[in-house]
Amino acid sequence: MVEHVIWDWNGTLLADVHAVVDATAASLAVMGIEPGLDLEQYRSTFRRPLRDFYTDLVGRPVDDAEWARANAAFGSHYLGVEPGLPLADGATDALGRFADAGLGQSVLSMLAHHELHATLGRRGLHDWFARVDGDHHHDGRSKADALAAHLDALGLDPARVVLVGDTLDDAAATAAVGSACVLVAEHSTHHEADLRTAAPAVATLPEAVEHVLAMR
Repeated sequence: MVEHVIWDWNGTLLADVHAVVDATAASLAVMGIEPGLDLEQYRSTFRRPLRDFYTDLVGRPVDDAEWARANAAFGSHYLGVEPGLPLADGATDALGRFADAGLGQSVLSMLAHHELHATLGRRGLHDWFARVDGDHHHDGRSKADALAAHLDALGLDPARVVLVGDTLDDAAATAAVGSACVLVAEHSTHHEADLRTAAPAVATLPEAVEHVLAMR
C-alpha cells in the first residue's frame, strides 16, 4: 500500500519543457549551431548522459570548452525565464488531493538544491512537503543514489512509496530502490510511448493522481 508520494519537479509539477527546449537551443547557438530545435526533435533525440545528447544534436563530439559554454548558456536562459513558468495543470489540486487522502509528500529533483528551494519558495509550495531535496553534490551522481538518500532521510519503506515523475531516469531510480513510479508525459522530454516501456505512464497530471490513489 502506498503511503508517501515523492514528486519530481521539472516537467512534472512545473510545466517547463518548452523552456528547456529553448534553453537547449540557446546553448547550441553559442557553439555555432542553429538547428531550429523543436519539441519533437528534442523528444526524439534526448538521452543521457547529456553530453552524448549534445553530440547527437551537433553531429560531432563536444569538447570541454564547448561543453562549459553550452552549460553556462543553458543556465542563463533557463533561469531567466523560470520565475514566470506555470505549474502543470492540476498541480495544486493534486497536492491537495494527496494531502486529503493522508499521503505524505516530498520533492526530489536533480535541479541544484538552492535553485529548487528558490523556485518552490517563489510559488509558496514548501508547506506541502515533508522534505525537499535537490542536487546537493553537483557531481553527476545518479537519481537512484539521490532517491535512496531521500528515502533514508525520511525513514520511508521504499515499497510504500510512489514517485511521480516524467523521465526514464525517474523510472530507473525507482526500479533501483524498489519503489513504484508513475510517469506523466505532458511536459516530459520523452515521448509517451518511450515512457511506457519503463513504467506506467499517463498523459496528464490529473490522470497520475487517479493512478496513485488507486494504489492505496
